[in-house]
Amino acid sequence: QMEFEIGYLLALLVVGMGVLGIILALAINEINRSKFIISLILSIIILALGGYYYHLVGLYQSKAGKTTGPLNQALLRICRPKLARPIPEKEVVLPEPNVPAIDIIVNVEGKNIFLKDQEHLKIKKGKKLKIVDGILPGVEKNLIRVNLVGFIGNPKLEGEDRGCEIDTSLLLKRYAVNKEGTCYKIEMLKGKEVVITAYVDLIE
Repeated sequence: QMEFEIGYLLALLVVGMGVLGIILALAINEINRSKFIISLILSIIILALGGYYYHLVGLYQSKAGKTTGPLNQALLRICRPKLARPIPEKEVVLPEPNVPAIDIIVNVEGKNIFLKDQEHLKIKKGKKLKIVDGILPGVEKNLIRVNLVGFIGNPKLEGEDRGCEIDTSLLLKRYAVNKEGTCYKIEMLKGKEVVITAYVDLIE
């Protein structure tokens, strides 16, 4: 890299001598016209040689796979056309497909509550809870059952508590999912398959 820098400095020195020669030639013009012409021609030749030498140094440096000299870099920046910056594409966010809801519907104090899978409903112990229905898209109502585990409803309808109003203080503790006897499962079943499970948490 150093030899190229020295080459650039020598080329600039020759160019400087050419420029100085032109200045001196203009000064000689006031004294001797013929000497002015000779000095001017020689100065232009020296200036051209310096520029050509600078160009050669840059050419050899480029072939060597190294960065071009500072002047060549400046010329390249001036002459190289500016490329238009690509406009970034806006990311298209596709709307999420509408997935039919799967819910267990219960009613507390006249208000329907839709419970998702693994969702917990907190209710004061002793309040009435009614199992309203279950929603399983694409499946007929008579093919599903909703069962609050720990409540004994109609013995003729195994695991079916829809339409039943349940006193939460009468739930059987042995069916609770925790030792304290405060958390009970509500299952929606299709045949023997448990589709979703929600929970009732009793609070004092």
